[in-house]
Amino acid sequence: MRGRARAAALAASLVVGGVLMGGCSGSDASPEEAAADTESSRASVEDAVRSVAGVAAGVDLELGPLRGEWSVCTAEPPSLQYGAGGSGRPDGSMADQIAALTDALEADGWTVENAGTEPRAYAVLVRDDLRATLGESRRHPGQVDAGVAGPCVDTTPEQDDLLTETYDIE
Repeated sequence: MRGRARAAALAASLVVGGVLMGGCSGSDASPEEAAADTESSRASVEDAVRSVAGVAAGVDLELGPLRGEWSVCTAEPPSLQYGAGGSGRPDGSMADQIAALTDALEADGWTVENAGTEPRAYAVLVRDDLRATLGESRRHPGQVDAGVAGPCVDTTPEQDDLLTETYDIE
């Protein structure tokens, strides 16, 4: 009997604790603030990915089509991250093309955070609160993927519809 009473008390305390903690979770952002922040993040990432595509063209790598979408950073508190990118077929070797684009992006103001050739050529670059990634496409073998992701943005349930959207970037 004693064991059951303890188990019941423990279960009750876990339920109460979960309810109390659940009431404290969530974003401090209002729907209006979250909408403005997501729009600002999207615009920043899209400007950056257009710039990356321009730099890529300067090293003979045509990226396209450029597309973007939202993904979940955290469920509680709710936050989303916008990412955009494209792929292109290199003229030479994959490693040489990624190295050339990495050097060109570094000259354009990006900072190399990490780069290498094992197991495949890749690079991760940062600028402000943006992160660019370069590497051989797993979805389109033989092509270079170049993408830019923004920071996680606090959202509210009103922004959940963004997760179903994809954006063509001109």
